[in-house]
Amino acid sequence: MHRTLFLLLGLTSGLPVHAGADDLMSLYQRAVLASPELNGSEYALEIAKAREDQSFGKLLPQISVVGNYSLNQFHSDKAINGRPGTIGYPGTRASVNLQQPLFDLQAYLLMKSQQSLTSQSEEELLEAHQKLIADLIERYMDALEAADKSKIIADELSSTEKQLERVKAMQERQLAMITDLYELQARTETLRTNLIDSDNDARIALEKLRELTGDAVTGIQPARLDAVQPPPEGSIDSWVQQAGRINPELQALKHAVESARQSISAYRAGHLPTLQLQLSGVYSDTSYNNQTSPPFDIGTAAIQANVPLYEGGITSARVREAEARKRLSEAQLEQKLRELEKLTRAAYLDMATSPARSQATDRQLAASEKSRDAMKKGYELGVVTIVDVLEAEKQLSEARKAQRLARYRYFKARSTLYHQAGRLIGVELTQLNKWLLPSAPTPKK
Repeated sequence: MHRTLFLLLGLTSGLPVHAGADDLMSLYQRAVLASPELNGSEYALEIAKAREDQSFGKLLPQISVVGNYSLNQFHSDKAINGRPGTIGYPGTRASVNLQQPLFDLQAYLLMKSQQSLTSQSEEELLEAHQKLIADLIERYMDALEAADKSKIIADELSSTEKQLERVKAMQERQLAMITDLYELQARTETLRTNLIDSDNDARIALEKLRELTGDAVTGIQPARLDAVQPPPEGSIDSWVQQAGRINPELQALKHAVESARQSISAYRAGHLPTLQLQLSGVYSDTSYNNQTSPPFDIGTAAIQANVPLYEGGITSARVREAEARKRLSEAQLEQKLRELEKLTRAAYLDMATSPARSQATDRQLAASEKSRDAMKKGYELGVVTIVDVLEAEKQLSEARKAQRLARYRYFKARSTLYHQAGRLIGVELTQLNKWLLPSAPTPKK
């Protein structure tokens, strides 16, 4: 079944597994084989198919063969043929029976209802695939964000520690104020504390990826900062319409509504008569009450009609249940439609503005670097305070975070948009994977 998963998503089983840091493709390969959600969806589909076969089987001929061998003892108060009144003898009986429904509208409509449930399970399996990809992308971006945060804090800490050593040397020569030294010491300890927390957050983010893959994830490949971020093609309304036609979760709910509708008609058909063709052949050497008789065989052909008159209100109750289930499914479908439109529109707008946002963060980072360098120069000249330098360093760190978050936000927005539109398949995952930096080759020994 897992081979089918790769084919459905446009993947092949020959994808390479990276020996070093993992990328989206290698993690997906591991996750698709380890996901209990996917396994559960597969089993649910198998159950639905088996139930469909069962409902179809009720419309097919039912054939049975019955054989009976008996030992009988006959007793009579009068002698039989001059013998005592008790005799024993064996008995043999065999029959072949065939029953074929000729008219059973309820069974037919229940079969159609089950077919809709099978289609619902198929759509739910496809949704489970796409949800796994969307979840993987989100957790991957969260892990990159956490790792970047640790690196940025570590870089700021390294720069601040160098500044601290310089001010210490200057203060010993009475060229710097003691308050500047205290400010730097306080900022250094704050950054060390923040680094401990950020390193822990990065490890937790990798553990969340481990939950998907079922085994350890020790490193992931970073995203390209220079990758082109194309805006979504088409209009926002076209994406909403596409989501309404393709989204597998929405299609599954539509099949649920159709199944409930067919169930209503099926249970209402419980008031109608049924017709059944019956064919049988019997061979026996005993008769009524297993009395001995010369061997005989009987062939019978009959049509049986069953007209329901009263079943204690069971049929009416089933109709009410099916009607309530249909209204429930319609309510869930309407709720999903509204949620789908909201998520699709939000993701479209977020993705459309991402290129401009990324360019703005690039300019912000460049300006912050110039400001930090100017503050350092100004402190050496005595025109700004160490607080100004530390603030410039902090703003530079924030600019670096914003630059990377803009890229990750594009990944998430694109993933959400394609997921809601029902297009988050292997081809799209491959495209997103191209925007990651390739892992360094393992050196040969």
